Amino acid sequence: MRGSWLNRVLSWVALLIVGVVFGLAATVTHASSLWGFGWAGIVLGVIACGGMLLAVRLLLRDRWAALLTGLGMLAGMIVISGRGPGGSVIVPNDLLGVVWTWTVAGMVLLVAAWPDFSRIRRIQQEQAALRQAQGPADRQGSGERQDPRGQGEAPADGS
Repeated sequence: MRGSWLNRVLSWVALLIVGVVFGLAATVTHASSLWGFGWAGIVLGVIACGGMLLAVRLLLRDRWAALLTGLGMLAGMIVISGRGPGGSVIVPNDLLGVVWTWTVAGMVLLVAAWPDFSRIRRIQQEQAALRQAQGPADRQGSGERQDPRGQGEAPADGS
C-alpha cells in the first residue's frame, strides 16, 4: 500500500510541474498573432491546456490529478502575470488578458468538477444483472400482485 501512495504522490507532483510548464508557455504566447489572426495564441493555448487537462482526466481517471495539473497551469499563469522587474507586463489588463485568465480557470473548473459517469453505468449494469438473475418466474411466482410503482403489494381495487 505504501508504494501505491508514494507513486500517486510522485505522479501528482509531476503533473503539477507539467501544469506549470503548460501554463507558463501558453501565458507567454497567448497574445501572439499568426497571419493577421490576433487570437491565434489564445486559441492554441486553450487547445494545448485543455487537451492536457482532458488527457489527464480521461486517461488517469483521477479528478485530483486533473485538478493539480490545472492548479499548476493557474500558478504558472499567475506568477508571470504581474509586473516584471523591468516594468514589463505579460498579461495586460485588456480583453485578451482577461479572456485568457478566465478561460484557463473555467477549463480547470470544468474538467475537475465533471462527474464520473462510470460509477453510474456500473451500478446500472449490476442492477440489470441482478434483475436478469432473478428471472420473471421469481418476481411473479409468489402469487401476490406486485405494485407497478415498486412499492410492494398492489391494492385490491387496482389503483
